[in-house]
Amino acid sequence: MLTQDVSRADEDLSSICASYKPQELAHLFADTTFLISVFQFIQEQHWIEQKKKSFEMIFSEFVKKFFKEELSPVLFFHASLMDTSIQNIESYKNFAVKMQKSTLDYAKTLKFPDNKIFAEQTIKLMSDLFEFEYQLVLSKQDKGQSLGYSLYRAFDLIDDFFNFEYTSEDGIETTNPNHERLYQGSGSTVQSSYTTILLALRYLKMNKGSRFIDLGSGFGRVGLVLGLLRPDIQFTGYEFVKQRVDFADHASQALNMNSHVHFLSQDLSAKDFLIPEAEVYYLFDPFNEETYAHVLNQLSIIAKNKKITIITKGNAKEHFINSAIKGVWSKPQVFEHGNFCLFRS
Repeated sequence: MLTQDVSRADEDLSSICASYKPQELAHLFADTTFLISVFQFIQEQHWIEQKKKSFEMIFSEFVKKFFKEELSPVLFFHASLMDTSIQNIESYKNFAVKMQKSTLDYAKTLKFPDNKIFAEQTIKLMSDLFEFEYQLVLSKQDKGQSLGYSLYRAFDLIDDFFNFEYTSEDGIETTNPNHERLYQGSGSTVQSSYTTILLALRYLKMNKGSRFIDLGSGFGRVGLVLGLLRPDIQFTGYEFVKQRVDFADHASQALNMNSHVHFLSQDLSAKDFLIPEAEVYYLFDPFNEETYAHVLNQLSIIAKNKKITIITKGNAKEHFINSAIKGVWSKPQVFEHGNFCLFRS
């Protein structure tokens, strides 16, 4: 589709999507989303290398080397790229963007169980791509190199499938006597990246029947991803903003996951609320200093009686190190230069 007819109308793309099974639709979405990053990468690398040379590069020779590492997830596109030119990459990229949108628009019309099949397969493919990127980044770091593209926000569009309406918060006043930082109207940045969530779940290695609590669950990305990948895990997300809880709960119900995925409205700074016991807790820098101390003190008490893991995202790491009771926690497992960490009791 990318190489044969980039002028297809949107209605043609919709018909194509309708011909696919949910699993195939997931592959189409994942591939086109990755290809968008790939095409941007090719354009940037070509510009950089061409600036160094006084002659026009042969495109096939330029792009061939990237299929050993950076482009290995799209080996199916090898022959087509080897037989094209840098001038065609922009039209490929634009068509991939259209295909990505059409795929997601059609996926949003799916009903249970097809919507869940699409979501499960998409999340699994995303997880594989993020692990591929993570291992490639580590390999290049060992060589003193860097990866020329990032998938960190590449898959944020999947939020549309879950029907997260971030703009619904614009202008809403939230009464919060403890002055928590609620980041109203911040869109997807109020959520943990899918990269962080899926890498964390890969390295947690949770036992069947484990309990997972998200302390400040936002619109529910963590719970929805976990619910799709691990229906054997009991998830509870606590969130101060009731409207976010409603969006998360609606998405969970649409995917028929409300037996093991729960979102609750709760002020975690409340002195009369006790955090339930679980095996895993997730913190995405959701509190002020006082609430951090209150929450982490409870978690440290729980940790004295049972083995637990705490995932910290962003600045939550520093708060945890400063506030947690000493001697209870092992040295953290660090990812993404400390962007998220796993602390185990």
